[in-house]
Amino acid sequence: MTLHLNQGHIAAIVLFLLMIIWVASGSLGPEQEFSNPRPLVMESGLKRVQVERMQGEATQREVLISARTAANRRVELRSEIRAKVVAIHKNKGERVQKGDVLIELDARDWPARLKQAKANLKQRQLEEQSAQKLFAKGLANESQLAKVQTDLANAEAEMIQYTLQVNATQIKAPFDGIVDQRNVEIGDFVKDGQEIATVLDFSPYLVTGNLAEQEAANVHIGDQAYAILVNGQRVNGHIRFVASEADAQTRTFPVELEVKNPSGVMTSGLTAKIHVPQPETHAYHVSPALLILNDEGKLGLKGIDEEHRVTFLPISLLKADKAGIWVYGLGEKADIITIGQGFVEYGELVEPVFVTEQHQETAEPAASDANLDTQAALSAG
Repeated sequence: MTLHLNQGHIAAIVLFLLMIIWVASGSLGPEQEFSNPRPLVMESGLKRVQVERMQGEATQREVLISARTAANRRVELRSEIRAKVVAIHKNKGERVQKGDVLIELDARDWPARLKQAKANLKQRQLEEQSAQKLFAKGLANESQLAKVQTDLANAEAEMIQYTLQVNATQIKAPFDGIVDQRNVEIGDFVKDGQEIATVLDFSPYLVTGNLAEQEAANVHIGDQAYAILVNGQRVNGHIRFVASEADAQTRTFPVELEVKNPSGVMTSGLTAKIHVPQPETHAYHVSPALLILNDEGKLGLKGIDEEHRVTFLPISLLKADKAGIWVYGLGEKADIITIGQGFVEYGELVEPVFVTEQHQETAEPAASDANLDTQAALSAG
């Protein structure tokens, strides 16, 4: 069979042979060195990082505490005797003054017995006085005087006992306040120790909450503060109590804000927020991506010191917005690493590229092209 080749076939064969020769010559030639135009380590051996020289913004900080309203005093009145309820003088929600009779129990024959005990006591007192005179004149011996004194002491104890029984029949308000609960009705028979009524004192009243342990050192007894109630009302007061020991479960410290309330009218258990103003501080607006935890678990940022060594900058969170977070604790000024912080360690000497709001400057007067390429690489990374 005769194979006929046209010009197109011949051109294709020639092109194929030329490609084989070109590939073979490239693989057999000397290997060219690859150079990275954007090295992360400078010729000096130092890593380059971007550092933003930031100026803190003066701001008024507040310690915020989730809280609720509470009575200044709360007393559950209980029966001291076994008796029947015969009268109710105050209902739930009524204002009462200290000493007002709220509920009256059946006194039975105790008033009569008390009257008898008083008469007996008077008789024993007269006998004791006579015995003292006779003993002084030598007409009575010491044993006779001692017996008369014993009878007098028994009469005094008997009178005190019946006085307590009679007084226990009247349940009285221990202070000015409001009857919050009443647990009995006329005709009920109560036992000793049974709860009868609850009285609350709202003049003044309290706003109580739990202080986070991170803020425990910033709130003190006597500090002026205020609270925003659930209805938007603002009430001013002062911190009257901060627990010295944290709750074992929540690791928080109970706090009480005292609010003056001459009217004595308030509701316990309303949701509120305590605000404790703090001295003016400098706040910084940063990206949340810059936050780190050190080996001790403390929150902070990476920065550099005057010698351009990487250091840990402890911070505290102030607030957050859509653009980032506000932190404080850095002082009036701070040099914060914003690019490259993940590639350097604490104490490491670095070559910073300082960035301000207006311009960018390097640690040296002039920057080489390679250094600028490194900055671009850091920005891209």
